[in-house]
Formats: sequence, C-alpha cells, structure tokens
Amino acid sequence: MKKFLTYFILSFYLLPFSGYSQKVGLVLSGGGAKGLAHIGVIRALEENNIPIDYITGTSMGAIIGGLYAAGYSPDEMETLFKSEDFELWSKGIIPPRYVYYFKKLDENPSFIDLDFARKKDKMQLALPTNIIPEGQIDFAFMELFSPTNAVCENNFDQLFVPFRCLATDIYRNETKVFSKGDLGLAIRASMTVPFYFKPLEIDSVLLFDGGLLNNFPFDVMIRDFKPDIIIGSAVDIKDKKPEKDDLKLQIWNMMVRKTNYTIPDSLGITIKSPVDQYELLDFEQFNEIERAGYKSAIAKMDSIKTRITKRSDFDLLTRRREEYRSKSPSMIFNNIQVSGVDGSQRYYIIQSIRHKSKTFNLEELRREYFKILADDKIKSLLPTAEYNQKTGYFDLQLKAEQKEPLAVGVGGYFSLSDVNQGYIGLDYRLFNNLPITIQSNIHIGKFYSSFLLGSRFNFITKQPFSLELYFIKNRFNYFSGSTELFFEDKRPHYVIRNEDNIQFDISFPAQTISKWEAGINFVNQADEYFQTTKYTQNDEPDLTTFTAGNLHARFEVKAFNKKQYPTEGKMLKFEAMYMFGTEKETPGSTNTLNLPFRNNHRYIQLELCYERYFQPSKRLILGIVTDSYFSTRKLFNNYTSTLISAQNFSPTVNSTMRFLPDLRANNFVAGGLKAIFPISQSTHFRFEGYYFQPFTELLPGINNQPNYSDKLFSSNQFIGSGGIVIHTPLGPASLLLNYYSSSNPKFYLQASFGYLLFNRHGN
Repeated sequence: MKKFLTYFILSFYLLPFSGYSQKVGLVLSGGGAKGLAHIGVIRALEENNIPIDYITGTSMGAIIGGLYAAGYSPDEMETLFKSEDFELWSKGIIPPRYVYYFKKLDENPSFIDLDFARKKDKMQLALPTNIIPEGQIDFAFMELFSPTNAVCENNFDQLFVPFRCLATDIYRNETKVFSKGDLGLAIRASMTVPFYFKPLEIDSVLLFDGGLLNNFPFDVMIRDFKPDIIIGSAVDIKDKKPEKDDLKLQIWNMMVRKTNYTIPDSLGITIKSPVDQYELLDFEQFNEIERAGYKSAIAKMDSIKTRITKRSDFDLLTRRREEYRSKSPSMIFNNIQVSGVDGSQRYYIIQSIRHKSKTFNLEELRREYFKILADDKIKSLLPTAEYNQKTGYFDLQLKAEQKEPLAVGVGGYFSLSDVNQGYIGLDYRLFNNLPITIQSNIHIGKFYSSFLLGSRFNFITKQPFSLELYFIKNRFNYFSGSTELFFEDKRPHYVIRNEDNIQFDISFPAQTISKWEAGINFVNQADEYFQTTKYTQNDEPDLTTFTAGNLHARFEVKAFNKKQYPTEGKMLKFEAMYMFGTEKETPGSTNTLNLPFRNNHRYIQLELCYERYFQPSKRLILGIVTDSYFSTRKLFNNYTSTLISAQNFSPTVNSTMRFLPDLRANNFVAGGLKAIFPISQSTHFRFEGYYFQPFTELLPGINNQPNYSDKLFSSNQFIGSGGIVIHTPLGPASLLLNYYSSSNPKFYLQASFGYLLFNRHGN
C-alpha cells in the first residue's frame, strides 16, 4: 500500500512532464510573404512527429495558423499559396473571365480615378484607403473558411486545432483577440495591413492588422491555452533605421510597435527564419521562403525533441484531418441578405444575382458576385456565408458599400513625339430605383481632341438591359507636325477629320464577358485635306462632308487583363451596319477641277474581329489577331476622300496615330501573331507581325479620281512592332520600333507612357 501511494504521488507531480500529458502551443508571427516560412516550420514539426495542440497567430501567421487550424496540411497550403488564384487574391485582380462586360463603361485613358463625396453641402475628395482592391480576397476568405465555420459552429476551440488570432482596434488603440465568430473575417481583419488593404469593420469596430500592436502573440497563447511548452516561429524582422527616401520603411516603423520575437527559455523555444531579404508581397518566392523556415526548424529539432517528449502519429494525424474536413458541408446557397444600402439599392443588388433555381453553388455565386463588383456604383461587397442547420444550405450575407457619387479620372498619353494627349473625365452616379451614370470627358492634344457627354441607364428586369445616349465631338489632325523621334515624316498627306455624332444604343448581357448591342447613330463628318503635295500655308484645303445615319447591331466578347498591351484574355466582335447619308465636296484652292459635288450613299458593312492570348509556357505568351471587313460602299468623288472614308486596319498603338493609305480599304482581310516574353509580372518584351490584304487596291487616276485595281489581291502590306513594355500602377511605359512595308520611312521609334484611347466614332 505504501509503494502504491508513493507511485501515485510521483505520477501526479510528474504528469505535466510526461510524454502523454504535454500540450504544445505554436505561435506564428506576422511578416507578409516572409511568413510563408511558417509552413516550412510546420512541415518540419509534422515530419518529426512533434504535436501541435494550440495555435495563435497574427497577420500572415493568422492566415497560415488559421488554415492549419481548419485542417489544411502543409502540402495543401503550399498548393494554395503557389496557385494562380492566390496570386490574383493577393493583388486584388479579378480574372478576365469573371469581369462582367455588360456593366463595364467604355475604356478611357485614365491613370487614376478620384472619388468625391458630398459632405456638409460640399464636394470633398474621398482619399483611397487601400492600394489592393479587396473584392477578390474577401470572397476567397469566405470560400476557404465558411465550411469550417459550419463544422466548429463559430467556436475556435472546436477547430481541428484550437486557434486564436489578433487584430488592432485603431480607435481604442488596443488588441482584439478572436476566439469565436466568423473565422474568415477574423483572419481577414488580422492581416489588414494599412494602406495595402481596406480596414474591416466587425461589430462596429474598425480593425487593422494585429501586428500593429502585437506581432508575436505568445502572451495570448499563455493566457488562453496555458500550454506546457511553446514553439514560436518568428520571421527575422530586423529593426532598420529608415532612410529619408524610403517611404515604405518609414511607414512600417511608424505603424508597427517594437516587438520581442524571443520566447523565454522557461516557456519554450523560438525558431527564427532568416528571410529579411524578402519583401512584404514576395509571394512568388514561396520555395525559398518556405525552405528557410524548414531549415531553421530542423536546426532546432534536437532541442525541440529534448524538451517535448510527446509524439504524434503522422498517419493518425492525417486520418483525423481528413475526418474533420469531411464534415464540411458543400457550399450551396438558397438565401441572400444585403445590408449597408437602402431598400431600392438592396433590391438592385439582389436582382443582379440571378440564378435559375432556388439554390446556387459556389461557382455560380462567384460569377454573380464579380458581376456586381463590375458595377460602377458598388464600392465594396463583403460576403459572408452562414450555415443554416434547418435548411442544410448556406445563407449568403452581403455588406454593400456604394461608391461616392462623383468620380474624376485623369490620364492621357505622353511621348517624345508630337502625339501627346491629356484626358479628364467626370462620372456622376445616381444609385436609386433606376441607376444612372452621367458621363463627360475631354481629350486635348495636337493629334486628337474630343468632347463627350452622355448617360447610361441600367434596368434590372427579368432580362437586364441598358440604354445609352451620347453626344460626341472628335477631331483627328494627322501630320500637323513631326510625329517621330528620330525619323523625319516625309509623307505629303494633310488630313483633318472633324466628327459630330449622336449615338443611341440598347444592350443586353449574353454571358459574363459578352453582350449584344443595337442602336442608331447620326453623324456629321467633315474632312479637310489636300490632293496635291504642292500647297502652302495660304492655300485652302478641300472639304468633304458626310452627313449620315446608321442602324447597327453587334455582338461583343471582351476580357483582357490590360486596357492596352494585354497579355491575357480574348476579344471577339461581329458588327453589321446599314449606312445611309449624303456626301458633299467643296473644292479648295489647289483643286484642279474646282467643281462642287454631291452624292447619296447607301451601303451595308460587316466586320468580324478576333484576338486571343495563350501561354504555352511560363516564358512565352502567344497572341493571334484576325480582322475581316466587307462593305458595299461606293467610291467617293476623289481618291483622297475615298481613302479617308475607307476602313483602316490599325492593330498597334503606333498605327492608330497616323494616316496610312496602304492600310485602308473597303474590303479586306488581315491577321497577325504576337510573341510576348515576360521578364517579370509587370515587364515583357513584345514582338508583333501583321499581314493586310485588300480585295482590290484603291488607286488614283486622272485628276486624282479613285479607281480599283483590275486584279484581285494585287497588293498586300506588312506591319511589325517590337520592344519592351512596362506596366506601372498608373499606366504602360513602352519603347517600341515599328515597321510599315509601304511607308516612307519604314521605321518609326515610339517612346511613350500612358494610354492612347479614343471616344466612340460615328461609324
């Protein structure tokens, strides 16, 4: 009996130190992409059968800790972080296939869009609060963690591994510790780095990154879980004195409270991974960062095994993880609730998420969610999904925020030639029972000037549609001066086109990236030109006006990742148009016939365009372009006016800024290939080649009368372009050498920054 009592007492006191009773807590620091080292640490612990009984994490540590707590293995986390989807989430980029083309306004050359809100009867600038749009990552966190919320019933102690994460209440300047609630929202709040991501509001509290006050929460581990021993994984964040020109490091030092990244020896072991050379968003360096964490953990493994005698069974751990994950219900939805907006706006959003049956799956929701984000009146749409035990489906909750009513866009195109453009655009959004966008913009430059005023009405009926009404003035001034950097422009053509048009269109969505459109345009085109090379500044140009109307219908598919110089996506356009109008010619001082002319025209034109990009390898992107144009248009009164009225083929930015007679025809087919060699995510070398084949060549006759060649396909042209393009946050910078087979000179060097985009044309 005495021996038994002695054994019992010794067992009681030694129980906390025995292999069967030890509880191990894992603490993960913040650090952006540097925190990927935590996956390597977890991998090393699992391979050596070291148990993980509790997890606390901040920022990136909250993401990785939350994924592990939800039942994701290191291999699954590696697959996630190396996926294209995660790359898009981290940059806030919506894949082109999900961009709702029907809701998109016409592309413009804006670098930056500034929103203005009405406050105290004054319009005040609403400064942007984040660099990275939040729509993608908000949806991703809902997708990743909502099934786990259903399993743990929003209690973080019932996760696969009990878990805590931290955020910062910036009003009270205190730490908010999450132990229950929506796991995705908690982690999203914990990783909300100021200026990068928009702050998250939970229970009326505005929250930012937990690392602002506590970037290594081992104190929370001790307080909430009281483990026997703690393993801390801290990325090696060295305190650096910021230089006067290093804004990023200045902000980092102002925001992040100095943190001790070492756990006292009496409490556990600290693993520090040497990843300080990597940047906050260097997620593409996954292999190197994860390997650094793994090696650092292996280097400490003997000490870890000495202090932790308890062992886990890897096969049993895998089976338990699979069993836990198998409890997750499929994400099927049948109810939608919207908050943050008034009744009519709520109805607009709910009606925009259209599904054919009472329930809809995650992929169907994804398409509809991004459709709403494409709306110019919606600023953000925070999604959460709550599992309904009674119905067996998820209830979708959307917290909407509308955009400020007034948006001002500023941009243009700037080069070392005479082709320089300034742009300013105004959009005023009315978000009521009938959402309306009123638009106006001005383009100013020697080459191109324009003014636009119009409006768009969106109707959310059983079949959504929109009505658009625009008045547009365009002016193109070709060859008013030298447009080249190193080559003198010796071509004699002098052409100015002034165009006034009124456009009325109705459009319907087809699929996500396509739409149907039909309408009527009224246009007055006035072309000034000389038919001879022998003119002076005192001479008057010839004037041809074409006052016309047209009925048109088109089907369009468009999903590019960039407004200009895209590397991903596709475009398809088929347009049919019936044109009717009157041509009038007023001769100038150099016109040898010197006779006024008038003629009526009626004709049909058809155009089919296609462009698509493929990526057969990581180092190569291929693109194909085709363009076919057919018309019954008759010749105008003289050769030059006929050329001006003919359809042009301008597949490159450089070709859109010049009048190229050999690339104009009333009937033609054309095509080309592009080879793009990525250097980085923002920089690539780009080489393009095109072939242009008119059915019959336009030729000048006696007194500059227009004629067709007697032979079909008697002439053809080649276009080439090659150089480097850098996509900056404001716009593309390019250095390209352009080639035209029939031009004089044949080569043109283009050094430019910005977008060369135009308002709608009359035909």
